[in-house]
Amino acid sequence: MGYVKDIIDKILRLQDRFYPEAKEYYRIGEGKVSLLRVIGIDGESVLLKCEGGRIKYAQGNETPIHIFRCTTDTFLNLLSGDEDLREAITKGHFIIENASTGTIDLVEMEKWSRAFNRLKGLVMKYVTPK
Repeated sequence: MGYVKDIIDKILRLQDRFYPEAKEYYRIGEGKVSLLRVIGIDGESVLLKCEGGRIKYAQGNETPIHIFRCTTDTFLNLLSGDEDLREAITKGHFIIENASTGTIDLVEMEKWSRAFNRLKGLVMKYVTPK
């Protein structure tokens, strides 16, 4: 098991703390499967889906709608807050592709960028000392 999956495991364990404020995102994502592909020395692919108001691991036989692609450096920069998603998208460091066509999905990238920025404030509320 690689470090990307270890980090995703930890994030998924935290999601119950954010649920009341984040339930809108779970509702919007319900039933969608996406593949997160982190590229690099220790990069790996993680198949995730939104189901029952939670983000979970999808089964290997489930087909993703989108592929989220970034390098290991970008993945870590996004998680640490050193780079925000809009900045990463603008620089071409984070790409969302339509899984069936392989084309870049600009609409989905804009949606994720807005959602990520809203959720970042929520996360900071829980991890910043008072």
